[in-house]
Amino acid sequence: MEITKITVQKKRKDRFNIFVDGAYAFPVSEAVLIKLGLNKGMQLTPERMEEIESENSAYLAYTTAVDYLSYGLRSEKEVRTKLREQEIPEIYIEPALQRLRDQKYIDDLIYGESYTRTMMTINRKGPRVIAQELKQKGLDEPTIMTALDQYPENVQLENALALAEKTLRKQSRVSSREGGQKTRLYLQQKGFDKEIIQQVFEEVETEKSAEDELDALRVQGDKAWVRYARKAEGRALVQKVRASLYQKGFANELINTYIEEKELNDE
Repeated sequence: MEITKITVQKKRKDRFNIFVDGAYAFPVSEAVLIKLGLNKGMQLTPERMEEIESENSAYLAYTTAVDYLSYGLRSEKEVRTKLREQEIPEIYIEPALQRLRDQKYIDDLIYGESYTRTMMTINRKGPRVIAQELKQKGLDEPTIMTALDQYPENVQLENALALAEKTLRKQSRVSSREGGQKTRLYLQQKGFDKEIIQQVFEEVETEKSAEDELDALRVQGDKAWVRYARKAEGRALVQKVRASLYQKGFANELINTYIEEKELNDE
């Protein structure tokens, strides 16, 4: 077999088409072309063909990874998954990853630290959620623990306080108790530890004024009244509404006030 022609690809000036015995055979990168000294008139043995294929695949694995990394930091697992998605043979993936490690293009600790800083600053996620996400991205436990050092406790408290205050402002239509419960659950879901959450609730005001609490009760009471009035009336209706409001965290005194108002309005 003889290389009879080498042409530059129209869309990729760094890639070449190789023609063997007058017919198109395969493409190669410029780097592989130069490294193997491919030229017109060269005789290709089966061993030489195997070498070309190997060099092409190794180069493709590396350049695919570099291109993927050009859009942002990635964990080693993410890069490996990307190469597998491109159907690059496993035999070429590990050498490409090792080359990237040596060049510091992939470093799970650097990635984990950067990811932690981003999530705590932009998304205000708690450390537990960040740790779970880093684990999903392939980081091991020691690396995750070191990366989380970027998230000091004072910043955790600051973020949790901001989230709690924002959440509580949205609870104007529920009881103080229910608003506090929802806020606590939200902070847990965001990944904050119970110690931080406890500190938050020692600093934020969760109790509404009596007037605001009564306003919230009226909203919930009217909803319950309409709902239960479809199947009950009189004392049975009042009892169902009373039970519903009590379960939602309203005090008996305020519930009595609401019931009295409702009964007066219905007379």
